[in-house]
Formats: sequence, C-alpha cells, structure tokens
Amino acid sequence: MKKSITKEQIIETALDLLKDKSDIRSVNLREIARVLGCAHTNLYNYFPSFNDLLWEAHMEIENQFIDKIALELESIQDDKLKLYQFYFSLSELYLDHKGWFRLAWLDYIDDVRPEQDKITTEKAVKTMVEILEGIWLGIYPDAPARERIHSVLHDVHCYIVGEVSNFINGRGLIQDSEMLKKHIAETSVTFFTLALKEG
Repeated sequence: MKKSITKEQIIETALDLLKDKSDIRSVNLREIARVLGCAHTNLYNYFPSFNDLLWEAHMEIENQFIDKIALELESIQDDKLKLYQFYFSLSELYLDHKGWFRLAWLDYIDDVRPEQDKITTEKAVKTMVEILEGIWLGIYPDAPARERIHSVLHDVHCYIVGEVSNFINGRGLIQDSEMLKKHIAETSVTFFTLALKEG
C-alpha cells in the first residue's frame, strides 16, 4: 500500500476514471483509492466528500480544455483556419471525453457551487474571449466589444452543448463522431461570424 499520495494524484486518477463514464456517480472514493493503492480514508485528508473532489475535477477539466485549445492554435498561421480549429478543438474535447463533458456541463454535483469554481470558469471564459478577439482581428479590421464576443460565444457554446448532449445520449442526427466534430466546427464558425457581423 502506498502511504504518500498528493491532491493532484487524486484529481488526476479521478479524471482518468471519469473520462468515458456515462454516469459520474459510477466512480467513487473507494475506486479511486484502489487505483492509487491506498485506503479510501486517506482521501478524506484532501477532500471532505466526493462532491468536493468532483468540483476540483471540474476546475481541472476547464484548465485542461483551455490549455489544449491554446496549444492547438499555436502552430496555425491562418486566422480563418484558427477560428475553425477553435471550435473543432472544443467539440473534439467534449466528444472524446464524454465523462468530462458530463461533469463539466450535464451532471448534478451539489447545491453549493464553490466560489473558486466560479472564478475558474470566469477565467476560462475570459481566456476564450481573448483568443477569439485576437482571431477576429486577424481576419477583420475591427473587433466587436469583448462583451459582445462573450455573449455570442455563450450562444454558440449552448449550441455545441446541445449537439454533444444529443450525440452522447444516442439521439443525435449525426451518428459518426468525426463527422459531427466537423459539422459542429463549421456551424459554430457560421453562427459566430454572422452574429458578430450583425451585432
């Protein structure tokens, strides 16, 4: 039995176990402890409850999503392609990590959302808005106000959440995940561009 574990190891193990789950409650502290090779009571030194761990995992998902999107955009020079890749990467992350998507956007965690989770989400959204503003300025001479970009991003993201939710619940019109990623990216670019131009 391992005697020394870290908070980061617990979160990483939880995310590994949750990645493809159709029910986030099918994972529990005992299973996480078994994988880590420690007693499940050790985990209570870091997380008073499983819900506390889920909120921490939720924050880590948001950070990983932002890091991955930023990394994938780094090597792209063409801003129109960057805009497409931004939305493609987002849909790919959701469709390739269905359990994470459920944790991020669908499944109930707790009545009381930690303040740190709200701060992490706001930071992630701000980063996405800044990325989109930079891309827009690479295509067009002027960028709309950040508040407008934020609003349109919110609306487009709601569309993406709907498409991914339908797919992972077996009710999507497009049954092939690779086709759906492309469809979501193309449609998102269209919605985003039209909305910002009209605004």
